[in-house]
Amino acid sequence: MATLLIVESPAKGKTIEGYLGSGYRVSASVGHIRDLPEVGMGVSPPDFKPNYVFTERGKEVTARLKRLAAECDEVILASDLDREGESIAWHLQQVLGLKSPKRLVFNEITKKALIAALADPQSIDTKKVAAQEARRITDRLIGYKVSPLIAEYLGDRKLSAGRVQSIAVRLVDDRENEISAFNVVTHYNAEIKFGEWTATWANKALLDGQEYWTDKDFAQKVAELTNFKVISCAESETKSSPPAPFTTSTLQAAGSNALGFAPKRTMELAQKLYEQGAISYMRTDSTNLSADALEEIAQWCKANGLPVLSKPRTWDAKGGAQEAHEAVRPSHFDVTQAGEDDDQRKLYRLIWLRAVGCQLEDARFAVRTAKLEATDPVDSKTISFEARGKTLVHKGWKSLTPVDTAEDPDDAAAADAQDSDNPVPELSPGDAVQAISGKVVQTKTKPPARYTEASLVKEMEKRGIGRPSTFGAIIEEIKDRSYVEVFSKKKQLKSTPRGSRLIKALIGRFSFIEYNFTKILEEQLSGVESGKTQYVKLLTLINDRLNGEIEKFKSAQPLQFPCPKCGRGLVMNFGKKKKDPSWWSCAGYTPDDAGCDYSALDDDGKPGASSAPVLSDHNCGSCGKPLIHREKEGEGGWKFFGCSGFKDGCKQSYPDKGGEPDMASPKVKQEA
Repeated sequence: MATLLIVESPAKGKTIEGYLGSGYRVSASVGHIRDLPEVGMGVSPPDFKPNYVFTERGKEVTARLKRLAAECDEVILASDLDREGESIAWHLQQVLGLKSPKRLVFNEITKKALIAALADPQSIDTKKVAAQEARRITDRLIGYKVSPLIAEYLGDRKLSAGRVQSIAVRLVDDRENEISAFNVVTHYNAEIKFGEWTATWANKALLDGQEYWTDKDFAQKVAELTNFKVISCAESETKSSPPAPFTTSTLQAAGSNALGFAPKRTMELAQKLYEQGAISYMRTDSTNLSADALEEIAQWCKANGLPVLSKPRTWDAKGGAQEAHEAVRPSHFDVTQAGEDDDQRKLYRLIWLRAVGCQLEDARFAVRTAKLEATDPVDSKTISFEARGKTLVHKGWKSLTPVDTAEDPDDAAAADAQDSDNPVPELSPGDAVQAISGKVVQTKTKPPARYTEASLVKEMEKRGIGRPSTFGAIIEEIKDRSYVEVFSKKKQLKSTPRGSRLIKALIGRFSFIEYNFTKILEEQLSGVESGKTQYVKLLTLINDRLNGEIEKFKSAQPLQFPCPKCGRGLVMNFGKKKKDPSWWSCAGYTPDDAGCDYSALDDDGKPGASSAPVLSDHNCGSCGKPLIHREKEGEGGWKFFGCSGFKDGCKQSYPDKGGEPDMASPKVKQEA
């Protein structure tokens, strides 16, 4: 009999099955098979033990895996190597009734990596599972407790709050507020042309504590200077090192800047490449490569005449980086093209270039810097100038790829071109040089730029907000919920009035909206994973603090639109289609007809008149309750009197006769 190997993805399983041969049967769980229930909290204190239910496809997948397991001698779990993957392995163990199953951990889908993993099987790391569970429950507590509260108090049923999504919205909204508050300053400089090279006025010496030179008339006088003396001319060299191999976040940035892919799209493509065995695992915060990878790079570069380093280049880990595995890289460096479609091939090429380029020599530039002086003929002030030019003398890594693809292409191109087109000649101190022309350079200070999807990913990683692997999905969610919108041709993000309103309600009231909350939480989750932090203790702390914040919010925040019937908040409901009318209902209403049933028509974004039917002066001949006059306007319209006790089971109705019920012709049921 065979051995059953269970992975997450069917495509990944197909690749692995091709490597392992006939002794193995490979099947996929297709991600999570169990999760918290969609309706209800699914977890409660004091133990915070989750009530797991099968996902939509979980039952079917479990039944299939049980049949396959019964036909095999052994079951091995080989889900992904992050916390989510560990959790999937644990759930599979539970539903399949496996006792101490083998757990395979590998960073790349290659035959070599698989054989090494099979030779050294692990067991399920239950502490890692607990860390994933703690994060999932924290998100559930925040989402399920705060979202309905915010919706009720602000009167918008679709408003929701989330641990990471709300912070992402806040970043965009805070930036918008910075832009609105920004004061533009117009300032001036002067540029002097000497043939093919130029010098710029070094005006900092005259600023006298000011940040910018704002005297245009004086700048014009400086631009009209013609006689200059060389004070110094120095030769130097600068270096440009290649960027590190991709992490999850820099891969998303490069996908956006270089290829125009949304972060979510980049991760989908990377997942496909990983499942094909083309690249290593794409969820990583490490920038370093294995010894095998470094050796492969060196061999390929030497064979192809590239200036590879004699000693491998490494990078220091960022604070908080787990570095459980390598940077994103090709599985085989002699494969320069991979992928099943154009988008996959484009992303693979970026990954290949970045990983190979990181081990090439620095690019070197020869730099010549000349300092010049002129004298102001009016008040005899000494005016200083500087001319700087650089020339690429050794391409190094730039022989493979000219710019860092994770940076904004406009910024990268500008930085690369800086001073390169200014051929400053050899000059000697004391030389007199004559200007050909001069001009005033007017500049206006610019507010901070709006975030693009790529720069938002970068900022979230910098602040330790969330996990890079989820950034793409988060950005898509806040766009879908209309908290932010794409603005301008550069695809910048701008907060909507709805998003601003949400953030204003949360700030100062809930700790999860603070920038350091998620970073601290990730440190606490790492503590759960290492055994230093207790699962129940952490969730108790989070839950108690959240409950306290909710009570303070209720006491301090007035309801936007109180229900006239019960005092709860009225919330706006939206039709399924844009053209469908909106209406208002009480937050105390539940689908099972329990609670307050008050509803109102929408009046330009505010609750209007009650939409409850008006009771007539006539009573039902069957149960005695008041009748309601019902009518439908337009073609095919109808009128009749129905019993107001229809919810209690009375189906009696009466035809309309001149605006009065025809009590002599009762009907058991009126069809619309």
